[in-house]
Amino acid sequence: MKLSKSASVVLLSGLAIRLGLAPFTGHPGDVALFVTPQRLFYQTGTLDMKYFPTLPAVYYVQLLFYGPYQLLRLVGIPDLQYYYHTAMMLESLFLKLPSILCDVGIFVVLLSLTRKLIPATLFFLNPFPICLSAVWGTYDSMMLFPLFLGFYFFATRDTKTISGLTFVISGLLKLFGFVAFALVICETIVRRRFHDELPLEILGGLAIVVATLLPVFLFGGYQSYLQVIVYRFIGLSSGTGSTHYGLLGLLFKVDPSGILPTIPIAAVLTCAGYSYQSVRAKRYSPLLLVKWALIAAIAFNLLSLAEPQWLSWLVPLGILYGSFSGRVGLQYFAYIFGTVMPFLTITLLQGTAYMLVGVGTAFSLGYIEGAPGGLLLYSAMTTVMIVMFCCYSVSKKLKPFRLEVVPLTALLYLQLYFWIVIIGAGRFLGVS
Repeated sequence: MKLSKSASVVLLSGLAIRLGLAPFTGHPGDVALFVTPQRLFYQTGTLDMKYFPTLPAVYYVQLLFYGPYQLLRLVGIPDLQYYYHTAMMLESLFLKLPSILCDVGIFVVLLSLTRKLIPATLFFLNPFPICLSAVWGTYDSMMLFPLFLGFYFFATRDTKTISGLTFVISGLLKLFGFVAFALVICETIVRRRFHDELPLEILGGLAIVVATLLPVFLFGGYQSYLQVIVYRFIGLSSGTGSTHYGLLGLLFKVDPSGILPTIPIAAVLTCAGYSYQSVRAKRYSPLLLVKWALIAAIAFNLLSLAEPQWLSWLVPLGILYGSFSGRVGLQYFAYIFGTVMPFLTITLLQGTAYMLVGVGTAFSLGYIEGAPGGLLLYSAMTTVMIVMFCCYSVSKKLKPFRLEVVPLTALLYLQLYFWIVIIGAGRFLGVS
């Protein structure tokens, strides 16, 4: 695909921002979890399958990209530590490079699917993907790229097998991708493709999963993998961490996943709703697939022990669904959502100094950071933003974009800050 001059400018600008931020920033805790297994392998030859903090496919990808960094070090290229970060500067860049390149891939896929520069730009220059890929160092873009590549194959290929297998790869990088795979299986069943597509999708997907997870069985760590990742994702375990950011749990001290397996229930209802609408559509519809993937992402964020970075899934999904359905307002609100969420996450959950210099006590942004009731303010404002996101997704009256939503969002934050931080409403309600 040949990029236009405008698209090239957007691409180079987004890349320059990401590559400029990557060596100097990072989440010290998460980066340490990722860099330690890489150093262990390249220094001692040990595959750290027992204690790697996430899915094995992420480990394999990071091993692949960490190799060139080790070659640079072997030929004498120096590397420096920036303040108190747990990774060296070049080392941090190579750790984040897979996510940055996946952002580029999503940009190209959005261009190909929408044939418009605006939707792709709203994603690629969005602060949330930039923050997660280049600053924080998480790997959500590594899941989203094959997810969107699967959407592309679903929209452009007659057979849906390639799309389904691409979704399996997405799920092996972060389990949400398997929701899209389940939707493709439902589509295949609805279209009665029992003899050609269904066996290929199921057996091919199973083969990819077995090949990816086989080293976990061979080198140990399978029980840890189930406990920390799979069971926690579906709500059957709280994992190993002490802090979780389930929105309803923070707001009302009620964890839905502790009462019911909310993730499996949400996944089943998503498949049922998609199948019903797919039967009525009587033909393959990329719009329906993206719509129900977006619904699942919203449900997962509201009803589970979601991490803040899960909210980033809504940005490209909302932009693509808005483009497919003609909801210009949703596309622009997705950009606003992606601007507000890193602000809330960094100021109320992590701390600006923690990301910039590697220690949270170096400095503070006054009343914006460390305010009493910060978790409640985060959960309340995030829930309000998701509700607004849903309104833009379903309301026909909000199809066009209105500039007034920008000051409205700021006003909502100030109102919640006043009642929660200054008045201390959380203390009166028994929520802190």
